[in-house]
Amino acid sequence: MSTAEAHPHSLILRGKPAVLACLKYHPKALREVVTTAAYAPTLAEYQAELQELRVKLRIVGPIELSQIAQGRCDDVCALTQRPELGLARVGDFTDWRDARETIVIADQFERPEDLATLARSMASFGLERLLLSSGSEKLAYHPEAWALAQGALEKIKLMRAAALGGLLKLVEDRCCVVAFSSEHGRKIDLTTPVRVPARHLALLIPNGALDPDLQARTEHCFRFPGQPPLSLQETIPIAIAWLSNTPKPRPDGFLARKKARHAKGNPPPSHP
Repeated sequence: MSTAEAHPHSLILRGKPAVLACLKYHPKALREVVTTAAYAPTLAEYQAELQELRVKLRIVGPIELSQIAQGRCDDVCALTQRPELGLARVGDFTDWRDARETIVIADQFERPEDLATLARSMASFGLERLLLSSGSEKLAYHPEAWALAQGALEKIKLMRAAALGGLLKLVEDRCCVVAFSSEHGRKIDLTTPVRVPARHLALLIPNGALDPDLQARTEHCFRFPGQPPLSLQETIPIAIAWLSNTPKPRPDGFLARKKARHAKGNPPPSHP
């Protein structure tokens, strides 16, 4: 596989937080770092690491920097190459349940600001798995989303979720879907978490109303808080903070006791 095939998406990062996050978490994605002569001394401590990675540090003028960054940039930008997003499959949900990994699903997101807010909120509360569905995947390589995320997207594991309604139907025995909607659902009680023995949680955040095809796959649906309701960008941090405070399965909890009983009732065969 050639480099172009392995990394089909070019992405320009703007701003020092985004560039340094890429250097820390995905250094092999870096192709070139561009800055101005006035700002170059602030990157001196990273020059040895860039040289080891064979990443060129180029000095240009302020106007050319903004042209390369394809937007306003006063400090530094970087040219990167990103791989294609992986596709979430049924078996992945089993692995995530066994790993006690909470997932977040962004459905029909249209604005890079919303994806950036979601990434920053997830990174702040230690959530890593983000599935993009129904057009949200178009924002995965949007320069503005990565600039506004300030490096948070480097910490997030992005995947695509095709045919989300059918996928959630196939994993309903191992995943509990909790959704937020701008139009319907019950009022959220931030002090009351959702407890789901033997399954892990998936937080579904649509851009507005919940798709009718997904309503049947949702076990709990809450309205955007506030009167009038808060916007999607305002609701995201609240939803992520609430979700991150839900209790995680204990090693001696329901699922562990169920597995122990099953193992006790079915002892391994003895060999002569």
